[in-house]
Amino acid sequence: MIVASTTTLMGLGIAGELADIMGADYFLAVGTGITQVGAKSLIGDNAELNVSAGQTAFLLPVTQAVAEPVMAVNTSATATTALVFPPATHTLNGSTTVPLSIPQFKSAIIWQYKPKFWTSILSN
Repeated sequence: MIVASTTTLMGLGIAGELADIMGADYFLAVGTGITQVGAKSLIGDNAELNVSAGQTAFLLPVTQAVAEPVMAVNTSATATTALVFPPATHTLNGSTTVPLSIPQFKSAIIWQYKPKFWTSILSN
């Protein structure tokens, strides 16, 4: 797993497009709605989930490669749970429509173990 940012990788001489794919850049995502349809798409590998009442849904990136994890943390100022859904036609922890619930101040690592099949680890 690469933990350097895109900028750092480019500074080491790696081409921009490749550095963008390999880099673990921070992304602040604001939740949208509470369902899979219309959920905020996550971009990149390292997401901070900003949630509020009624705005808690996120969608895993359909372009994420197999075995390339998405790290997500819920830093909500209120006790609001983030809902992370799989892309349409994908499965997350055995379901195509049930989200991974990430409580306030918890984090998760989510990855495809084979095409269209996702699993996760939730922090304690």
